[in-house]
Parts: sequence; structure tokens; C-alpha cells
Amino acid sequence: MFSYNRNMRERLSVEEGLHKWKMKLRVSYKINKVPGIYIKDRSSRRRMIVPLKGMRTVERFEILKKAEKTAVLLVSPETGRLPDEMGDLARYISGKSGGLGEVVSALCEGLKARGIDCHLATLNLKKRFQKESNVDEHTWREITHKVDPDKVHLVSSSVFSNLSCAYSGNPLLNAAEFQKDVINNIIKTVRAKNGGRLILHTHDWMAGGAVTAYAKSRGCPVLHTVHNVHTGHIPVEMLFGVDVDSLSWNIYFSEEYGKKCIDSQATAIKSATLVNFVGEKFLKEVIEDYFLDRFFIPPSVRQEVKAKYNQSAALSIMNATSPRMYPEQCEHLVKKYGPDDDVMAAKRENLLEFQKRTGLDINPDAILLYWPSRLDPSQKGVELLEDIALKFVIEHGDVQIAIVGNGVGRDQTHEEILGRIAWASGGKITYQRFSETLSMLGYAAASDVFGASLYEPCGQIDQLGNLFGCTATNRDTGGYHDKIKELRLKLDGSPRDEGNGFLFRDYDSEGLWYALAKSVHFHRKPMKIKEQQIKRIMRESKKKYDLDNMVDEYIRLYERLNGGNPLV
Repeated sequence: MFSYNRNMRERLSVEEGLHKWKMKLRVSYKINKVPGIYIKDRSSRRRMIVPLKGMRTVERFEILKKAEKTAVLLVSPETGRLPDEMGDLARYISGKSGGLGEVVSALCEGLKARGIDCHLATLNLKKRFQKESNVDEHTWREITHKVDPDKVHLVSSSVFSNLSCAYSGNPLLNAAEFQKDVINNIIKTVRAKNGGRLILHTHDWMAGGAVTAYAKSRGCPVLHTVHNVHTGHIPVEMLFGVDVDSLSWNIYFSEEYGKKCIDSQATAIKSATLVNFVGEKFLKEVIEDYFLDRFFIPPSVRQEVKAKYNQSAALSIMNATSPRMYPEQCEHLVKKYGPDDDVMAAKRENLLEFQKRTGLDINPDAILLYWPSRLDPSQKGVELLEDIALKFVIEHGDVQIAIVGNGVGRDQTHEEILGRIAWASGGKITYQRFSETLSMLGYAAASDVFGASLYEPCGQIDQLGNLFGCTATNRDTGGYHDKIKELRLKLDGSPRDEGNGFLFRDYDSEGLWYALAKSVHFHRKPMKIKEQQIKRIMRESKKKYDLDNMVDEYIRLYERLNGGNPLV
């Protein structure tokens, strides 16, 4: 008997079936007297005989068609390095400007490894991609015109083709151009290729707004990840070419400068089927009305998050890091290492190289405190760093401080301030603008990775710091509350060796000084004691931030959106 998989939408002839798929054939005894192949349509219960010449027995053939897949389309304004399985174009695409890009990259890598049909829509930051891939204009044109994009869908526009990141220039105009193409082309194309089976996973406000409103109106399930609570108010007039009126029921409208706008983050949360934060503590801070004296959480966003939470549709999944960024594999180090190696010797080699490249005093025994965050006074607490940096290295003679990061937008105020502080330090402090190579080398060189965040949805610097054999120091808020546990040692009277860093409570320079002083006290301990704890922290971090764990949690959400059915 020749039977069809029940999920097949079209009947296929014997010849087509055998030609199209490589199938396993199962042979059984003849059960009918008429020579031929019996084709059974299980839905109609009809049988049809296909006679075969010279056939004495009827063999039973069963064609097993692969189960129909549901595709996942990630929509993100930025990404890190993409896995080769995303297609030939993937190797040329990397627009990282923060932790969001690395999370998207890691998620793509994990989903492809599970055999899930994963697609990515992002901005074509042409000049940046050319620079990072070291190709000229002609070569880039050849690549984009002749290389099959496969799973990577680039949105091209002269508005942002020359920008270094999605948030440069006019972010609202960038978002409008991006959202229009995702709505008018990409969603339809990917969905049609998969027979209408698609889950949309949007990241940040720039990928939300009209995109999520459109998806909801078309019955496409949406997961929206809140990486930060910032929003963008896109004037409706910028979205010409999109039928905004037909989506109005799913949109959170606002008014800015007398213009009717779409509140992109609030709309994304409102329209999404499920919303996830990248840290449990920050989700609680939003719904429990923390920071009401500040203005970084828009009332619209807080309102929509509370509504989703009350519907049991808001949850949290902690970010994980791609193994390609681990010190065992990181291509930017002069000496790679892992927790089973001579960690302190490897870190000393990387420290010497980092000191040479940044102008710090050459001192292999220096305690290097490393700030790898952007210079953002509204979130990252850079003004607290500026207040204590010079005084701290004067009082702690064995300490150096390194800052690698850019200012926010076109504001170079804090770049200039830190540059002057570094010059005045005489080789004890360095400030460098962001480059991926220098940033990653800094993790390998550092003793402690620190910050002073007012708030933090998740944070990545503490994860990377721990993975690279550093302690982590930051304020006790959001993602850092979730991940940093106070370092306590048995030799100091603790019941056990535990923890991975140091926290401070109050958002002021005294609090930052207090926590950094605790870190320095630990790093002055004998090498044997220090290395034992550093290796423990590295091993525990690899287990805690395992990429498979994050991917498993996202897949569970995708399956929930897929009606409880597996994606493959």
C-alpha cells in the first residue's frame, strides 16, 4: 500500500514522489491479489490501483515526507556575526553596536543548530559592512546582486547606507524606512515560502511599531523582546506606503511636536502575542513602579507592560553569549585560554599587549579595572566614573583603569572629559573609542569588569567579564542584581567559596568607589588563591550562560506561539 503523510497538502504521483524525496521504503508481504501499487488517500479513504507490468507481488511502499516547518523571522536593527548556515551573504553582515546584536547573533546560531528555519531581517548598513568585510564598492555591489541572500534579508535605503549603526543619523527616519520594507516585502516573502507558517520575533523599538501591528492584523504570532525601554515616536507621515489606518486598532498613537506619531515600543508590546524582557529583576522594576522620579521608562511602555503581565503574557529570558566570544575561541586575543589552562599567565600576556596598544604603563602585575560600556550619562553612570577615576588610581598605586566605548550619538562631551583624565593620569588611565578588537582584548587583560548603571535590563559586560576570568562590579539593579553575587571566600569566614563580583546600592560616586575598593582587595590576594576563584567563576559562568539554555527557552515560547506544536 502506498500511503501519504496526512499533512501533505497536494497529492503526488508515484513518479513525482520518488523523484522529489529520498525516502525509506518499507517492504511487506502481498496483501491483495491485484498486481499493482495501492495508493490510499487517508482523508477520503479512497484507493486507486497503479498497475505495474510484470509485477507478481504488491510491495508496500510508504513515503515519509518531512514534517512541515514553521519559520522564525527575527527582525532586528543590529546583529553580531552570523553563522555560516544563514547563507553566503551572512559572512559579510555584522552591525554590532551593543549587546542586542550579540544576542540576535547567538540566537540565530542556536536556532540553526537545531534545524529550525531561521531568517533575519536587518538594515543594510552598507559602508559599515564594507569596512568590516574589507571590500570596495564594486565588490560589495557584486555580493549583494549575485549572492543568494538565503536567510538574510537586508533592507536597503540611502537614508542609512552610510551610517555606522542603526541609531545614527535620524533614528526615526531609519526606523520608518526599515519598517516599511519589512511590512511590504519581507514578512510576505518569508511567510509565503513557508505556506503561511511564520513566527515573528522583533527586537527593540526600531523593529516594533508598525511591524508588530501589521503582523497582528494578519494573524501572525509575535514575540517581542524588550532589550531596553527606550522608544521612538515615528511620525505617521514617514510611513507613507503603509496603510496605517487599517492597523490603527493595534497601534499606540502619540503626539510629538504637533505631529501624530506611532509610539514604537508601546505599540510593539501592545501588538505582540508574548513579550519577554532580558532580565527578571528589570521586568519587576517596571511593573512595580521603580524609577518614577526619572523619565527613562515612558509611561506608555510601563502601561503596556503591566497589561501584558496581567494577561500572563510578559516573562523574562536571560541573554546568553555565543561560544565564539569565549576566550578559548576569541580571535582578538594574543593568547587564547580556558578554565583548564594557566589562566593567569594567559591573562598576563593579553594585559601586556593591551597596555602596549593603549598607552598604559607596561606593568604585568597591574590590577586592570575595565569599563567596556558606552559613555551614557542617562543609564551607564559615566559621570560617577569621571568623578573618582583619577583619585582612585592615585590612592591605589597598583591599579590601572581602561575605558573603551563611544559617546552617545554625536555627543562627544564625555569622550573629551575622559580623554583629559587619561592624559592627566600619566599612563595609569586610558580612554579609547570602541573597536571590537580592542574591546575583546580588554576583557582578556582585565582583572575586573565594572560599570555604574542607574538601571539595566540585562547587561552583557558582567557575563563576558566572568567568562574571561574577571570579577564583575556594578550597581545592584536590574540585570546586575540577577547575575552578580557578592564574592565570599572560606578563608575569610564564609561557609563556602561563592559569588562572582561586587555590588553597590546607592547611585553615587562613593558607592562605586566602595565596590571597586572591595574588588581591588580581592585581586591583591596571593596568586594561588586568586586563580582558584577565577577558574571557579569561569566554569560556573559557562554553565549558567550556556547558549543552549537560552535557545531552549526561546523555542518553548515559539512552540507556545505555534499552538503547542514543534517547529520542525
